[in-house]
Amino acid sequence: MAITVENVPGALAEVSSKMAEHEINLLTGLIMAEPEAPSGTIIVFLDLTEADVDLAGLISELGDLDVVLDVEETVKKIGDMAVDGTTNATTFLGERVVILDIEDIGAMLGWLIETFSSGGNAILFDMGKKAGSSAARKLRESYGLSGRELVETFLSLQVAAGWFSYEVSLGEEGMISSIRLYENFECLPLSRRSKKPVSQLVRGALAGVLEEAYGRRFDVVEVKCLAKGDEYCEFLVRPSR
Repeated sequence: MAITVENVPGALAEVSSKMAEHEINLLTGLIMAEPEAPSGTIIVFLDLTEADVDLAGLISELGDLDVVLDVEETVKKIGDMAVDGTTNATTFLGERVVILDIEDIGAMLGWLIETFSSGGNAILFDMGKKAGSSAARKLRESYGLSGRELVETFLSLQVAAGWFSYEVSLGEEGMISSIRLYENFECLPLSRRSKKPVSQLVRGALAGVLEEAYGRRFDVVEVKCLAKGDEYCEFLVRPSR
């Protein structure tokens, strides 16, 4: 259900306390509110199996809470499956984002490479570089970031977005010399299926970010890859000559 509440301290506590009072199990939840907005939304997926109140009764009791402005059941039932039917755009840093299944991504990228071979790799690299440059430029212009700080900020944001986790190694003059990515989304669905590294989209993104961060071009070479059985994807970073 989606619960619209006043944007005040304690609103979530009141709602969750009411659920606990009736032995309702909160399975997942999402809280959305802007700092200055008068209200926010709590989206919850509930298990009422052991509850001592039915859904209609719960909606009525939640609606009676002073902090609650509206309560709506949003579930869509498809056979034995319950799907969140909330109509709401997913945003990240104020931008609209979408969620794609990791296996679907693997199928799309795999088809592109199989169909166009080296041309497909080039397309993916250029796509990634364009996206990486654009993202890094926004960070530089909005927050005044540059160098390693900009690169790590970009990587940290991708961790939050579910792309991968990372480690950065430094070389001469504090310049980034290598980047390790764990659970890289691009290579994960192709794990142990290739004899050579396959990360082109992410490799391009790293090249674009590095160029924006340091104001010069870099060669980014993947030397280890999940797709060929390594524990992580590793990219060596060298200034282009």
